[in-house]
Amino acid sequence: MISTTSLAEYATGSRRRRTEIVAAQLVAGDVQFYRPILDAIRVAVSVGDLSVLARTVEQAELTGQPRAFAEIADGFMGWWSKAKAVPIRCGASALRVGDVDLSVVPHLAVRSSAGDQVIMFHFKEQPLERDAAHAALRILQICMDDLVPGGSALMVDVRRGKEHRLARNVNLASVDAWLTASASAFASHLRAAL
Repeated sequence: MISTTSLAEYATGSRRRRTEIVAAQLVAGDVQFYRPILDAIRVAVSVGDLSVLARTVEQAELTGQPRAFAEIADGFMGWWSKAKAVPIRCGASALRVGDVDLSVVPHLAVRSSAGDQVIMFHFKEQPLERDAAHAALRILQICMDDLVPGGSALMVDVRRGKEHRLARNVNLASVDAWLTASASAFASHLRAAL
């Protein structure tokens, strides 16, 4: 099973990035570089104490984590202060796209003046590409009844504090076909790498 964000990255990635994503799927116990800062964000939001993020930055151990976590914490705090939201419960889902089973586990769900929103974060140093955002947003949209019924999907490029939503004029049939083709490419790439 592949995560929503990994499929979105695979769909828009270069040959090298696609190969890295497939390799990560093959390695049992793959280290999730961003897991500690994501967990800290969830705790900070649920207890209303953003200092949790600073402690996580201080405890970062892997090469590159301290700088990355500091940038993510700063970006998140800026975005969160503008969001004026409160966390709400969120479900999880699974979705089969082509030959690939996707794990659909949002990073956060919130209620704000914009309504209930299911959020996926982009933590990478490179800015989030619009197509990658569309891929993740469409997957969230398809699974919304399992996640937060009546909610809307939101992707946040955390380091830059930039929000991405599916525009109303996005051709969903075209996005769905592209996702299916990308999932098929991923499945073929994974089989070839075995």
